[in-house]
This record gives sequence, C-alpha cells and structure tokens, in this order.
Amino acid sequence: MDVLYIPQLDEGDAGESPTAGRYRLLKRVPEEGCVALTDRAVTRIEVAATDPLKLTVPPLVKGAMRDFFVRLVITADEIPEVTFAAPTGETISFEDVDEDVFKCEIGVNVFAFTETDQGIFIVNRKRIDIDQEVEFDPCGGDLDKTKYTFKLGATYGTLPRPTMAGMVFQGWFTEAEGGVKVEASDRCKTGVTKLYAQWEVYVDPFVDAICPAKNLTFFSEDVIPWFVDTGTYASSPGSARSGRISDSGRTSLTTTVQGKGTLSFKWRTSSESNYDKLHFIADGTEVTNISGERSWTTYTRTFATDGTHTVEWKYDKDGSVSEGSDCGWIDDVVWAPAEG
Repeated sequence: MDVLYIPQLDEGDAGESPTAGRYRLLKRVPEEGCVALTDRAVTRIEVAATDPLKLTVPPLVKGAMRDFFVRLVITADEIPEVTFAAPTGETISFEDVDEDVFKCEIGVNVFAFTETDQGIFIVNRKRIDIDQEVEFDPCGGDLDKTKYTFKLGATYGTLPRPTMAGMVFQGWFTEAEGGVKVEASDRCKTGVTKLYAQWEVYVDPFVDAICPAKNLTFFSEDVIPWFVDTGTYASSPGSARSGRISDSGRTSLTTTVQGKGTLSFKWRTSSESNYDKLHFIADGTEVTNISGERSWTTYTRTFATDGTHTVEWKYDKDGSVSEGSDCGWIDDVVWAPAEG
C-alpha cells in the first residue's frame, strides 16, 4: 500500500500527548488541466500528456498552517509546463530550499510545501527514478542479452551491438522497417519499449585494394576504422591504412582464414619507435609487431591446424608523442590453403 508517513506531530486535545501524523495519499486526475491540492495529504498526479498543468493551493484555514505534498509522476515524453495558483483573494510566496525545486523531470517528482508563520511556503524537492525495460530485437542477428533497464527520461548511455555474418549493423530503430533511429545519446521515453536492429549487406572496401586473389573478407569496425589509402606510401591500387587515432587509442583490421595454409602480407609503419606499434595477432595471440620508420616488408605465417583462424592487424598508441605519419599499412595479403 502506497502510504507516506510524515514525521510531524498532531496538536491533539488538551492534556493529550501528540501523535505522529499520517498523511493520506490522494490520486487526482487533471480536469481541464487543473488539480486542486489537499492540506495534510499527498496528492498524486499521473502526467502522461504534455498539456500545461495548473496546481491550485488549498485555501487558508484560520488559525492553522497549510502542509501538503505533491507527487507528480511524469511519464510524458516531454516535460509539461506546471504552474501554481493561489486561492481567491490570497497571494502566496515560496522559499526554495533546493536549487532546482520547481524543475520537474520525467520520473517521480515529490514536492513538500510547509507554510511558516510569515505566510511563506518552504519547499523541499525529491526525485525518484522510474525504471523502464526495453526489449532489443536483433532481427536475425546474434545478441547475448535482449532486455535492458534504463532510467525514464535519462539518456540511454550505451546500447547493445548485435552481429550477423555478412551484414553491417545500421542501428536500433522503433520499427523493423523504417521507423525512427534511436541513438545512445537519446533519452529513454515511455513510448519506446522495443527496438529493432536494421541491417545492410556488407561490402568489403579493402579486398580489391589489398587482396590480389580476392578470396578473403576484411572488417574494421572500431570507432575510428581503417581505410583504403592511395597516397605516397601506398601500393597500387591502394593499401589498408590504420585509422587516425589519438594517444592511448587503438584500431584494428581483421579477417579469417579456414584450415591449414600459409598467410603472407606486406606491412610498414611510420610511428614513434617502440611505443606506437602495428601488431599482428593470430587467434587472439600476438605473433609479432613493428614500429618506427619501416619500409615495406613481407611477413609469412603458417597455420597448421584445421578450423577457422582469426587474423588481426592492430595499430595502437601509448599515452603521448606522435612521430612520422603515425600509422601502419597492410597490403598484398595472400592466403594459400594447404594442398589436400
């Protein structure tokens, strides 16, 4: 049962001990955009629309001070305008105890109004967060967890990222087709309880430039991805160049090979020697790395076991200093499966 107990003493009759007051919890629905508040009660108002809301302060009773609470449960997508109206013939004033006392937010906003002998209302404010569960439909993709809880009215912060072989994730939308795209910087709204992944067929931007046999598929899905470079240091028709990261950053280019065989490639760097490096990683384990001003060299790696092998070229930087072009390049990637 939703009852709010207020640590305030009733006056009681003469000779009687005062007792702790208990305030009634009253639920009110706005009528023509207006709600009359009640003394010594908690008025609970659900606000699901963005229409302006007027709250009428209870009239003065001779010889008594007013003491009331307002609980605004705002589930509308936007914050409505909330105003206060004095009883006929009265002028009311407020003294804000909290800096943002009249700043409503989506969620539960609790306002405490206590009248003083000087006729000023002392106002305290408390906000209670509302959790909202959002379901994520990967629409054929893979996703470890499909339901997440966010704070209503707050930004999502982080959204899950699904995967699907041969496809590129385009983002989360309010509909499986079309709809509105939802970003991590958007605020969680009451009307958005399910989001759908949308996909696009992956087109490899690297294979034509760096894989003569065109028998591999390359991916770079970091925030700052690799790109095809046709500049001074690139081979014809171009080379894969690491993304333009800053200090302490990293960026990777990956592919997979199947079964036993030999992988060879050319690579070079123009970077701070021994600190900003281009790593070659096979099946999650670093094999070797290069750094500094390096000319094109060929490296070969033999895979002697069956199954799928993950290959990664990762360029990363330490926390300071940049030298040269500050990057690494990959080119002429050749995969030769073992015979038989």
